[in-house]
Amino acid sequence: MKLMLIGYLISLLFGLLAVVRVWRASTLDGVLTLLVPFYFIVALIKYWSDPDHNIRLHAVGMLVGSTLSIYGAAHVTKDLAGTPEDRQAFVQSLHQQGVKLTPEQERNLLSDDPDVVMATMAALDDQDGGESTGSAHAPVPRDAEFDNPAPVARERPAEVISYAEAARSAVFNRGRYTREAIGVTIDVPAKFRLINASDARRMDRARGRPEDNRVLGWIIHEKLALTDPDAWHVNLRWLSDGWIAATPLDAAALLDDAQRNRTPNPRVVVSNGDLLGYAAAPQFDGQVLDWAEERLLVNSDDRVVDCHALRLGRRGALEFSIVGMPTGSAALCQTTVRLLAERAVFMQGKEYVEAAPGEGLRAPYTVAALATHAP
Repeated sequence: MKLMLIGYLISLLFGLLAVVRVWRASTLDGVLTLLVPFYFIVALIKYWSDPDHNIRLHAVGMLVGSTLSIYGAAHVTKDLAGTPEDRQAFVQSLHQQGVKLTPEQERNLLSDDPDVVMATMAALDDQDGGESTGSAHAPVPRDAEFDNPAPVARERPAEVISYAEAARSAVFNRGRYTREAIGVTIDVPAKFRLINASDARRMDRARGRPEDNRVLGWIIHEKLALTDPDAWHVNLRWLSDGWIAATPLDAAALLDDAQRNRTPNPRVVVSNGDLLGYAAAPQFDGQVLDWAEERLLVNSDDRVVDCHALRLGRRGALEFSIVGMPTGSAALCQTTVRLLAERAVFMQGKEYVEAAPGEGLRAPYTVAALATHAP
């Protein structure tokens, strides 16, 4: 960037000095040199042998400056495109965010040609539709992911605030919720409301919980107050690890594997406690995987139920989870997450298929591993 700027300044300086020198010989030639592109070549030839008005040195200076600018601009493009490791990390982050990439776009982003990389990035920006752009006279921003959008507050700073303040600032949405990048639509039931990912993360920060980059939002029943920290809610998350292979589910074998697993790696949200058993055995109908776990909380005699339902897609899984419910509410808990998962529909070409797709990511775990939290 610095080299490009230096070259531009050198070229500009010698260009202005050339105009002044030619102007002294002829006002007309000076004006034309200033205003007409490449007219300085005419002046260069015309005054080549005139010791008082030739611009040979000035032409060389402009050439050197232009060369430096072009060379610097080429390196700016390379710097913006980044190293191969940077581009690989960028592609992986897009997958984690649920951004749809065609095989050609992925190859272009990983290309060694910086022009191809930058052109593909620009195309992806255009594909996003310029969500961050706007004007001072634009209407109150609305959440375009809903068919009947309600006003959405502008993004607030990430400072830690109290749980009550976070709950009061949350914006509730109703109706159909669509994520174009993932290719899924959720028909949120009439009695439920949804808060988006920003508000959900703010609520978690207020509770002192770590940031969850997979969260898409919370879904809460209209009769429950979000300001009540003990009120239950459904965690809506997107597991962007790719297509997940289906395997036979034997409840007894799965429970045995889960309890013998000393290094569990939960990919869904769970309570902090030991697994006692399945309150509802894992089952998979070809589209939705659901199960419920009974857990004994750490350093406590309290038992809780965690309920999970995942709607599988071609590039990942949409998770609906309720954690920490009283054991007496297990039926309500499991029915709720199952209902929401069944009301989620992937768009054509994004729906789950039994056989592994020919392209795209493939998750390093299976349906069974989700229910056993296998590493």
